[in-house]
Amino acid sequence: MDIKDIENIIKILRQNEVTEFELEQEGTRVKLARTPAGGFAHIESRMEVVPAVQVAMPVATVASGAAPQEDLGRFVKVESPIVGTFYRRPSPDAENFVKEGDSISKGSTLCIIEAMKLMNEIEAPTSGKIVKILGAEGKVVEFGEVLFLIDPAA
Repeated sequence: MDIKDIENIIKILRQNEVTEFELEQEGTRVKLARTPAGGFAHIESRMEVVPAVQVAMPVATVASGAAPQEDLGRFVKVESPIVGTFYRRPSPDAENFVKEGDSISKGSTLCIIEAMKLMNEIEAPTSGKIVKILGAEGKVVEFGEVLFLIDPAA
């Protein structure tokens, strides 16, 4: 990505009144945020090697000759209500809010999603046991992305 690409992105953002934009491409990360006056106050660019991570979820169907997979339909899915950065703990030196296998109560804080410098606590919609944590620390999550699976029967 060169300066011409960044200038084109800024032009598009101004035309569409976008206040914040983040792009990660081939190990390069660019973050742009506009001030209320309309100028771009903060530009962050960082090169880093990020290993690819794939999360494989078992499928509830049975392939010929394969053993049946666990039925995921019984788990409560906790989805992200907003786009933002996922954090499993309240501060870098603190313990995680929850870990896989923890028993939780309805209303317990599961994580924080930072959006536009606001920290939004995500609470458990039900009591149960954390079966799987799908959100990755410090990574951007999308609206509706499944962050946790909770077994309400546990």
